[in-house]
Amino acid sequence: MLLARKTAIVHGGSGAVGAAVARAFAREGAAVHLTGRTVPPLEDVARRIPDLGGSHITWSALTGVCRQLAAELGPQGVRVSWLLSPGSPAPGEENRADKAALLAERPAYDDVANAAVFAASSWARTMTATELNLTGGLVPD
Repeated sequence: MLLARKTAIVHGGSGAVGAAVARAFAREGAAVHLTGRTVPPLEDVARRIPDLGGSHITWSALTGVCRQLAAELGPQGVRVSWLLSPGSPAPGEENRADKAALLAERPAYDDVANAAVFAASSWARTMTATELNLTGGLVPD
């Protein structure tokens, strides 16, 4: 298992992308904690994936919290990364990116989940305080 003995916090865990990331982390052996804006949907996702924890954080604070966590926990070997995604197309939905994007497609759920697993794995052992941008080249506001 790629993420055995690791802990992951998935913000936006009640959405389709966040739930896919949480499932991928759990499948690879990580202890997973979900965060998001609305608790009932988070609890629903947590019930469907064994061994998940839960907490709550606002989106606007995510970058600052992640950078602070990386600074405080880095000396203990804890790495922190966060993913930026424009959302993935629902099954059957046309996969077109925003016209301002450099790439023509949005990431699929598995694309986001695989990037998250990579960031949490030993393959990225020196990566921390890092944002993974999966927007196809869009610059977030």
